[in-house]
Amino acid sequence: MNLYGVGVGPGDPELLTLKALRLIREADLVVIPTSSKRLTLNAVLPHVQGKDVLQFPLPVRRDRSAYQSLLDQIKSYNNVVYVTLGDPAFYSSLYRLGQFTEIRDVVPGITSFSWCSALHKVPIALGKEKVLISPEPVSEFKADTLVLMKGEADSPIRCGNGYFTVSIKRLS
Repeated sequence: MNLYGVGVGPGDPELLTLKALRLIREADLVVIPTSSKRLTLNAVLPHVQGKDVLQFPLPVRRDRSAYQSLLDQIKSYNNVVYVTLGDPAFYSSLYRLGQFTEIRDVVPGITSFSWCSALHKVPIALGKEKVLISPEPVSEFKADTLVLMKGEADSPIRCGNGYFTVSIKRLS
């Protein structure tokens, strides 16, 4: 089995990378974590027609047996794509599955904070500015920009789409 982790960005099908699109089209099975099912399906639906799609219920952060069970269900497939909203490097369950099997390749996606920055036409950082990305405010870090993911903040730049909220606060 070849397991591919594919970031699908913030849920807009036009924001898929070419590599993500190719791997989804070539997959025998597409695994969609159900906590983000609606947005993830919106991003991949035009490309999964005729493919096996498996919904994987989340959150199961500490339930190792759920990942082992998922592996048992997918191991008979040749090419499996595990899709995640945004980028797999940020708060993705992909790497929990990777504790049980090798991940052949990971395809980055557009992060929610990059999407929010572009939507509002405001940079996240310029020059040598420092950026902090955190699920909650951290007071001891001196940053020029604070990006809060999965949290609420008093910020003039906020984006959300029903699944996530991201706040960007330029501090300098």
